[in-house]
Amino acid sequence: MMMRMFASMVLLAFAGCKTVGVSMTAGGYAEVSPQIASEMMLDSRKVILLDIRPAPEYRGIAGHIAGAISAPFDTIEKQLPELLPYQNETVLIYGANTTDGALAARLLAVAGFRNVVHISGGLDQWISLGYRTVHAH
Repeated sequence: MMMRMFASMVLLAFAGCKTVGVSMTAGGYAEVSPQIASEMMLDSRKVILLDIRPAPEYRGIAGHIAGAISAPFDTIEKQLPELLPYQNETVLIYGANTTDGALAARLLAVAGFRNVVHISGGLDQWISLGYRTVHAH
């Protein structure tokens, strides 16, 4: 019941309604806290998670969020053809901090991705709130 209610709240956010924890930006993407992002990942198997940090950071000591696809910001435009199948899915995106992730979220929104959601605070905030990361092998 709780998960269904949360999914409804997320859908309402994308329909333009005000929902606690989800805010729409002028850049055409949604902004959520790490807590809301974590709930979204648990609630839906159709969420695509993109880590836009450089590949060495993705594989580095801090790790990355489980299930994240490495899509470094400096090459993301070249990767757009590979990402196009996700254009109509919910795409959660994060960088090391808020600034770099927001730039990538805006780029995807401009490229026609319909449901781009930026994790505010990036991986730094994710880790500081006690959420786990994994390491590539």
